Amino acid sequence: MQEKDFSRDCKKSRHNAIIRLISESAIETQGQLTDALISEGFKVTQATVSRDIKELRLIKISDRDDKYRYALPGREANVDIKARYLAVLTHAVITIQSAMNLVVVKTIPGSAQGCAMAIETLDFDRVVGVIAGDDTVFIAMNSQHDAEKFVNKLSEVLS
Repeated sequence: MQEKDFSRDCKKSRHNAIIRLISESAIETQGQLTDALISEGFKVTQATVSRDIKELRLIKISDRDDKYRYALPGREANVDIKARYLAVLTHAVITIQSAMNLVVVKTIPGSAQGCAMAIETLDFDRVVGVIAGDDTVFIAMNSQHDAEKFVNKLSEVLS
């Protein structure tokens, strides 16, 4: 297997590969997408794939088996992409809590990465960075005060 580098041309190739992969098969997680790219010879990390997903503005759609998979947004999806991300948050978030300058969001299992992407895409103020596991999202804020404001704002948005 030949490894590919991180050059701009490689990024275009990787983006084209991602579009092809999600079109040809039901890719449900960043991990699955990362593994698929690696098997095609791309040298990627999950962080790289996460950035690619954001840059391509991929969304998760429900398929016939009620599983969620990555897809390209259609023209109509671009209009209400914020509404879709808010729906992801509304359906998946269980609790929101601040701890110093961090916000911890607990989600239903398997939903944290989608929620993290929604939080990043919705461009909340003072978010420094977002990390997601399977059912937990950590959001770094500038200060404890910003974390408390974020908890209040997200709680308001979800109610």
